[in-house]
This record gives sequence, structure tokens and C-alpha cells, in this order.
Amino acid sequence: MSLEDLKLKSLAWPDHHRLDSYYSGDHRLDAIGVSLPPEVRVLEMTVSWPKMAVEVLDEVLNVEGFRVQGASPEQGAEVTDLLRSWWQANNLDTHSHLGHTEAMVQGRAFAVIGPGAGNTPQISVHSAKGIAVDVDAFGNVCEAVQRFSDKGTEYLIHYTPGFNTVYQVGKDGSRYQYTAPSGTQYIPVVPLVNRSRINDVRGTSEMQDVLTLADAASRSLTNLQVAQELLALPQRYLFGNGLNDLKDQNGKPISKLKAYLGMLWTGPQDAKAGQLPGADLTQIINAVKLYAQMVSSITGIPPSFLGIQTDNPSSAEAMRAAKERLITKAERKQALFGDAWEQVMRISLDMYAPLLGINADELSIETLWRDPATPSKSAKAANALQAHAQGILSAHTAREALDLTPEQRAYEDGYEKELMTGI
Repeated sequence: MSLEDLKLKSLAWPDHHRLDSYYSGDHRLDAIGVSLPPEVRVLEMTVSWPKMAVEVLDEVLNVEGFRVQGASPEQGAEVTDLLRSWWQANNLDTHSHLGHTEAMVQGRAFAVIGPGAGNTPQISVHSAKGIAVDVDAFGNVCEAVQRFSDKGTEYLIHYTPGFNTVYQVGKDGSRYQYTAPSGTQYIPVVPLVNRSRINDVRGTSEMQDVLTLADAASRSLTNLQVAQELLALPQRYLFGNGLNDLKDQNGKPISKLKAYLGMLWTGPQDAKAGQLPGADLTQIINAVKLYAQMVSSITGIPPSFLGIQTDNPSSAEAMRAAKERLITKAERKQALFGDAWEQVMRISLDMYAPLLGINADELSIETLWRDPATPSKSAKAANALQAHAQGILSAHTAREALDLTPEQRAYEDGYEKELMTGI
């Protein structure tokens, strides 16, 4: 693909704004053909189900580290510690979640690797907006461009095997600035694709299947708001002559609003008073529950997460069973995004291999994830302690799961050694 084609491709962001508005809850009902009077706009409501479909998965996508197998166990351990230090130096504990969220909202995000300070690469996570890639028949990135702004000036980086070329973008086109070696045989741009099919190279938003249901529920909730304002209160009537002559105990005319809200009514002779019951809003409420059940069946989100409650609370076993599909879905996301993070670390190693004396081609890298069934640190620690009590894990491995500081682990390891040796 030519540079000009990639430049045009980087400017094409189909559905980017629309998906962003659904995730942030800013989409308007008139965008789906519903016209509301300006006076009623204050009653408009939107559901957050599209955002929940993303965040309920992102909450359990926690990278724990990497497992590296090298030419020797010592080399594998050395590179494992190196990758962990690179991960922490680039704040990827936080930024990886931003990348996962962006990929599930927009269909894909990107990680870009570049030279950093010392022997640490700079790894950053970016939205698909302003980045375009060209892939070969095997799905490998063979060329990429990235647009960015610096102090009000727009630039474009053209990534090719072994080189990065920078252009300044102006009204009259692109102007060449300089070319620098990238230090790697790979293209240092890695897509994080939320892929649903083999040929889906662009990725699919995790919210896609629930957008229409979210629109339908938003319509129902808005109708519920309008009905509460106009129809929920009983409608009272008073028929007869001389209604305009209603007066209070002081002889002053009573306004229609005061007469409507008054607890004690008086009227002219032969007047007939009555009341029309308020509207039954149960049908609208049941419609919202139906939409929530459909979202649950599509996404695997337990019904209780969507606010669907029953008279009989679910047992602990039933609640765990309801999360099984969501856990399986999260495990597949881990495998999908894990391939991308492995490629990020492989490119980083290839970029710094000459400086570190490492042959990156001899290494096998695997991403380690926290168990999605126990996403919290406390649950992970409880499982580790139980496994240690049953003799499955050593005390040293259990301490690593407790998230102790390096000083605390060293002290406990030394204390354990003293007990074993009797010194």
C-alpha cells in the first residue's frame, strides 16, 4: 500500500464518534429517529449497558507478567525480570487497561514501541484514530502510519521495516523531515484487535450487539419519565356551573392548581366531582426488564448486574453458574490480547537485543493473566494461601501472590531459610 493510501486511511474513522457517544452515554434519542419537544428534553434518559458490556470484561483483564523460555533457565528468568521492569517503567498496569477498553469500544487500539531512556523502550497505547496499518496475507503488519500533534504542528510517521520516516503535515501537503533507524526488523506498531471473525482485521466493537437494545430501553425510560410527569398522578375533575367562582375562606378566588392539590374541595350546587386513576406504568417497566434480559443473554452479563432482581435471592452456586459464560468470554479475550502484548515485548526485545546481548529469536514469550474468576487481589491471595495450606504451592510462591514488597519477600525468605537450617 502506498504512503498516500495509508494517509487517507488514517483519516477515515468510521463510527468512531458514534461508538464514543454510546460508551460515554452522550448519544441522543433523536439520532435514532425519535423527535422530542425541547421542553421534554430534560426528561431524556439513556442506559449504560454498552459501557457495562465493555467494563465488565475489562475489570478481569489484568496482566500479571510474562513467562519467558530461553536457551537456558537462567536466561529465561533474566528476560522475565527485564520484561517486568519494562512493563512497570511504561505504566502499563494502567495503560494496558486503557488499551483493552479502547479496543473493545472501537474494535481496535494500537501499541507503539519506540526508543526510550537508557535500555528501556518506550511503549505507548493509542486510539485507532490517526493510525493506519497494512497487513500481509498472514496478518502481520508490514507498514504503518501515525498522525500526531506537537505544539500545534501536525506530523506523520511512516513506519517501514527498519526505518521510521517523519513528515510535517500542512495545508499544502506533507513535507519530509528526516528518517531514523527503528532498530528492529518488525514494524513497531501492534494492533490490539477485538476480533470476532478470521477476516475481521479492523475489529468489532464489544458494544455492537447491544446498541439497538440500549436505544429501545432508552426510549422506554424516557417514555416512563414523561408518563410520570403527565399520567402517573390521578386526574380529578369537577363538573358544574360556576366553577370559576370557587373561593377560599377569605373570599379570594382559588387557582386551578391550588384547587387540584387541595385536600378539601368545595364546589357549586349540583356539581359532580370525580377522579380518573393514574396510568399503570407496569408495561413500560416490564419492557425495560425484557431488554435487560436480552442484553444478559447476548453478553453473558449476569442478570443481577443489570438490575434484574427476583423475589427469591439466588444462591451462591447459582450466582457462580451465572458468571461462567462471562468468565469463559474473558479467558478468550485474554488469549486474544495476550498475543498482542507478546508481540509488543518481542519487538521491544528485538529493538534492544544488541545492547543487552540477548538473542530474541531464541525466546518464547507467554502473557500471564490473573484468573478472571478471581479478579481482585484479595481473592487471588486467598486462593494462594489455600493452595499453600494443601501443599500445592511453596511458601515462596504463596508470598509472591500476597503482593508483598521486595524487601518483605526477602525478609520472609531469609527467615524461612533460618528455620530450615536451624541457624
